[in-house]
Amino acid sequence: MRRRGFLAGTTVVAASALAGCSGVTDGDDEPDDPEEDPPARIVEAELVREDEDTEDETVRVEGVIERTRDDELSYVEVRAEFQDTDGEIRDTTVEQVGAVQDEHWAFDVQYPGIGDDAAMIVDYDVEIADYR
Repeated sequence: MRRRGFLAGTTVVAASALAGCSGVTDGDDEPDDPEEDPPARIVEAELVREDEDTEDETVRVEGVIERTRDDELSYVEVRAEFQDTDGEIRDTTVEQVGAVQDEHWAFDVQYPGIGDDAAMIVDYDVEIADYR
């Protein structure tokens, strides 16, 4: 159930396809193993490219996290797996999203490669990896 083509537009992760602390969500799947009642979930995610078809091309996953409970959260970690056209994982990157005070907040996870390496990325999985 992986997309094989280039993601040209945005991918919105539906409310029913949200990641818990241990659940993985890709652009078009439900969580593989969702936590029963996580304090936050990913409600939007998309693959974003800049400087496409140049040696400076970059790719990242941008999205929105939504608070689901009134638990105090000091930070959330978001993990993204970046995949190539064969569905192979090229990199897994974790970014910390701090200052969790609102009901919704943005995140982005940058793929470390640039140029041709970034151009090979066509899919992703994104999850909330940890929170406190």
